[in-house]
Amino acid sequence: MIAMNDPTQTPIKRPVGMTILLVLSLLNALLQIFSSFFIYLFLPTLKELLEDGDLETMFQTTMPGVDTSMMETMMDNLTVQLSVNPVYFILICLLYVASLIGVLRMFKLQRIGFHIYSISQMLILVAEVVFLYSKQPQNPFFNEFLMTILLIFIYHLFFKRIEMTSAQNNQPE
Repeated sequence: MIAMNDPTQTPIKRPVGMTILLVLSLLNALLQIFSSFFIYLFLPTLKELLEDGDLETMFQTTMPGVDTSMMETMMDNLTVQLSVNPVYFILICLLYVASLIGVLRMFKLQRIGFHIYSISQMLILVAEVVFLYSKQPQNPFFNEFLMTILLIFIYHLFFKRIEMTSAQNNQPE
């Protein structure tokens, strides 16, 4: 355990790589919270726009260089996402809030943040499996599972490195 408030210990410096990864995780969590909440609030309107073909027209207007097959894939994925139970979006929003709390705790080098982050990320995967992946023609579970495990492993390694450095710095001479 890293003791942050012990005046007898040498201050611990967060590795630059960890800081970069934490900033990216923070931005991702904020984006996911905002987008999940936005979709939840405007789900009926988005469904109506999708059914009328207005969403596809908006996408074609804002992204003129996208080819037809990519646009079809995008619209298929959007159709699946807008067909799930609205509870999914609230659940994802809450899980990303937990993930954000974990990231903020990790910024302070608190190991509990790592545990909060890890658990919330795994629960996000479970929620996606339950609500989304069974309906999608192209199932991205394996890629998202690998990315989640990789990030958790990297954060674990950073905390091990910090703990080893802390132990070496605070050994009696």
